Amino acid sequence: MMGAREVSVSGRSSAGRTAPGSSSSTGRAARRSAVVRGGAAKRRSAKRRNKPAAAGPGLSRSKRKTASGRRDLTLPASQGSLSVIISARNEEQTLPKLLEQVERLKPQEIIVVLNGCNDRSFQRTRLCAQASIVYIPESAGHDVGRSLGAKLSRGDILLFLDGDMVISAGQLSSFVAAVDRGVDVALNDLDPLLPPFGLSDAVTRCKLYLNQVLGRPELGASSMTAVPHALSRRALERIGYRELMVPPRALALSIMAGLRVEKAGGVNVIKQNRLRQGNTGAGNAMEQLIAGDHAEALVCVIAHQQSSGQLPAENLLEHRRQIAAWRNAL
Repeated sequence: MMGAREVSVSGRSSAGRTAPGSSSSTGRAARRSAVVRGGAAKRRSAKRRNKPAAAGPGLSRSKRKTASGRRDLTLPASQGSLSVIISARNEEQTLPKLLEQVERLKPQEIIVVLNGCNDRSFQRTRLCAQASIVYIPESAGHDVGRSLGAKLSRGDILLFLDGDMVISAGQLSSFVAAVDRGVDVALNDLDPLLPPFGLSDAVTRCKLYLNQVLGRPELGASSMTAVPHALSRRALERIGYRELMVPPRALALSIMAGLRVEKAGGVNVIKQNRLRQGNTGAGNAMEQLIAGDHAEALVCVIAHQQSSGQLPAENLLEHRRQIAAWRNAL
């Protein structure tokens, strides 16, 4: 199974954003009904013994069984073609497991962007025959990896994942289904997992504030900074793949462009987030990077409001002063 396509990218991304530290059909399936004892049961036909079972929304029981003996779940087929983009850095332990779940979605393509890997992530990924590998010798960061993967993608639906988190196909399917039914930006809902505002970290407050400024407080702390999230091809063409290098800015542009942005599912990635030297401790490098990304997004929002007449010129300096005070207090 060594059929993976490979693309090598030398050096850093020209963007220079190096991250610190880092169809099947949904037809109904049958289950065996309970055997009814007695002479009457013997006269029943085999059709009566194969009675369709009720399934949850979008899922149905399959005849196949997993190695553990449990029945597998058949996932709903999407009308649009699916591209899955995975950004990874030294994830040899989790990548194979994640790829197994991704293959269950029956995507048109799987693009794995390996950022500065010095473990066996490359060799492990090659075992997935469908994977197209983009190898970057030096770490360019997850965001640059997603941008590059998006540029290379061909699907109608783009699902973005990180290689350090193994998320079940059932959970991932909700993001794919959301875009398939018309959502342009499908976000992960982390709000139920977060503490009250007073106890929130700086990154969470950045996300909350940006969504408030954009007039979408119901999005809470949902952000394109977090995975999984999915985009429609329309959204990618509207905002451009380069903008994905700064996820908060990409989200702001999507909302200001009138694209359909919604929460699509809730996956606990906080628990699965791999701890590294650059993302632990107050004021860590990753926290600073994400705060800076949100500052860029706010500058973009201010420029849009000014050009559209939503922000009078006399209020612009005061607005910028308030943004600077917010940024410096983080």
